Amino acid sequence: MTRRSAAPVALLDGAGEPVALLAHLNANCISVQGTACRLCGDPCEPRAIRFRPLLGGRALPEISAETCTGCGVCVSACPVGAMTLAPAQSA
Repeated sequence: MTRRSAAPVALLDGAGEPVALLAHLNANCISVQGTACRLCGDPCEPRAIRFRPLLGGRALPEISAETCTGCGVCVSACPVGAMTLAPAQSA
């Protein structure tokens, strides 16, 4: 059995051109709701997810559109499904 590495699957537009994907954070994020969590940022190789510190020791995740590769590793790391991938123009 051959093991294949995980790679992003290309999303194509109507003309068959690849569409850039970016990570997007929704309101389900437990850090946004007040619980300390940084699980989405830990596996992010390009370090596209940074955390803005708040009072009380918590931090809010911020995604850099310039750095995000759309690989999706943050999506699988999020324990509550708050991370999604969306086309770059709508993320």
